[in-house]
Amino acid sequence: MELVVTDPEDILRVSTAFSSMTRINILKLVAEKPKSITELSNELMMSKGNISSQVAELQNAGLIEISYENGEKGIKKMIKSKYDKIIIVLSESSSGLQESNK
Repeated sequence: MELVVTDPEDILRVSTAFSSMTRINILKLVAEKPKSITELSNELMMSKGNISSQVAELQNAGLIEISYENGEKGIKKMIKSKYDKIIIVLSESSSGLQESNK
């Protein structure tokens, strides 16, 4: 699914999410398949706390989905990308957020 962003406030929100290479790397990893905080921490060689903070930013921007599943040591949070394509449109003839299944 793709996301088309045209509203200035939404452009700012999405752009802020893309302002960190860590968040971009997380999005790339979870676009392939859902991953846990631990998996992302191991793959990116960063602390779970840092990954959790970055995931929260992506969730606030509406770019990822969170689900929970049983793990070896209890419930684990799984992160999945909501979109495989994000388009930012700067033309004034469009407005708002649009989702498409293209």
